[in-house]
Amino acid sequence: MREEDLYTKQYKGDEQQSVADAPLWDQQALPATRLNAQYRNPHLDSLTAKVMLGDYFDTGRLPPAEVVAAVRHQSWRDLEYKGGSLDAVGDRLYVLFFRSMCSKLSYVKVGRTKKEDGAQVRERIMAHEGEAKIAQAVLFDAWISRPCVSAVEWERGVKKHLSAAAEEDIIPVEQVKAEYFRGIRFGQAVRVAQMHEDPTGVVFLAP
Repeated sequence: MREEDLYTKQYKGDEQQSVADAPLWDQQALPATRLNAQYRNPHLDSLTAKVMLGDYFDTGRLPPAEVVAAVRHQSWRDLEYKGGSLDAVGDRLYVLFFRSMCSKLSYVKVGRTKKEDGAQVRERIMAHEGEAKIAQAVLFDAWISRPCVSAVEWERGVKKHLSAAAEEDIIPVEQVKAEYFRGIRFGQAVRVAQMHEDPTGVVFLAP
């Protein structure tokens, strides 16, 4: 299946037109960046980079690679800060916000990594980053839990909460697939995740 077809399927048929209309900065893709010093400007702090990226997106201009790299780098630093070492074994719940120049294509992704392989965390999130490029979206904010014995019920509870909110119009959120939500702010989605952190059901592993 082509990436374009996967994206249309992921976001349902009603998104096909908006995907086709998404600006591509004169057919240029988002600059490719790696999470290393080569692509980072030591004089560009993460907060400034986020403001700059938002300005580039809002005005339809292609952001420099160093700006994209700074925003991505901070998101990955946030994952380590909030969830500890990403190489640790254990189930994890995560909330990711991907921001696109086309606001309709920005979204929050809620998901879970399994405990069998600690390396899966990095692979999974990088796969989501690759998928987001179809919408010209950048990993803008990220949160992940500490490793736990099982996050299955935790993930189910968060998705159920957000799905119900979308159906009842409790908070401004639109569900576009089981794990993809638009309109909701990143902080709101993280608060929902933390609300469902049941101390009797979520057993965290020792750091």
